[in-house]
Amino acid sequence: MSAPVECPMCHQPTRSAAARERGGIGGRCWRKLRPDQRAALRQDPTRIRAILTRPVPTANGQLPLGEEESSQ
Repeated sequence: MSAPVECPMCHQPTRSAAARERGGIGGRCWRKLRPDQRAALRQDPTRIRAILTRPVPTANGQLPLGEEESSQ
């Protein structure tokens, strides 16, 4: 078995293969990430710091209407 990797978010050791594939992010910290951050980490787990410091998208909590719906 390989040596445990330290989670870059909480600095706790992670031992699972899934955590190693996510760039060392443990399960508890992984669940705290936004969906866009998870998708970015799945694509490139080497850019952990850049992805974690990405600002939260501004929105008022409501999705914009599509073009078809706004013309009615």
